Amino acid sequence: MITIDDFVKVDMRVGTILETTLNEKARKPAYKLIIDFGEELGVKTSSAQLTELYTEEQLEGRQIIAVVNFPPRRVAGVKSEVLVLGTDSEQGTVLLAVSEMVKNGDRIY
Repeated sequence: MITIDDFVKVDMRVGTILETTLNEKARKPAYKLIIDFGEELGVKTSSAQLTELYTEEQLEGRQIIAVVNFPPRRVAGVKSEVLVLGTDSEQGTVLLAVSEMVKNGDRIY
């Protein structure tokens, strides 16, 4: 069990995917995502294994939810600055999303 204090340390924000390209260096198929998190956080990069259910065209312009306060790490040659959130479903990773368009950078509670 975690406490509410533990939970609020996880900074989850809404961002809009600006650009999607195939991450050619990834062992498992993945995309390199360029995501806009608004004025406060700016534009961040992530590598995400979303190729089973989403095309590049389906992802661009889509709002997603990501953890933005993990330290950056290298994933198959990509500086991954945020962790895009999704379910671990039998059909593949299904993105978490907001039900209405909101401002980039809005915090998830």
